[in-house]
Amino acid sequence: MLMEVVLVISIVSMLGIFLSYKNDKMESEISPYECGFTLMMSSRIGFSYRFFLISILFLLFDVEICLILPLPFLVNMNVEVPMVIFMMILLLGLLYEYYNGVISWI
Repeated sequence: MLMEVVLVISIVSMLGIFLSYKNDKMESEISPYECGFTLMMSSRIGFSYRFFLISILFLLFDVEICLILPLPFLVNMNVEVPMVIFMMILLLGLLYEYYNGVISWI
């Protein structure tokens, strides 16, 4: 019983909000401007796709380095083989990115 009452109240309140909404804004009120004048250029600045890829690669390799650092300090464990395998995977990933032209500027 209580669930139905809560459901009806929530539906009625959502309908009230939806029906009472009015959009009174003029086009001039929502358009961007520079000191009251029309825009000289676009307000959006282009973003370099290459910079985005390099930043993602930096973050990936940074996290991987953080995973490698504690490996030599593990006690009573043979960590040489997993570390070499991990470094080979990192090297293969770096070569793959280089041959696909992601980091061709280096």
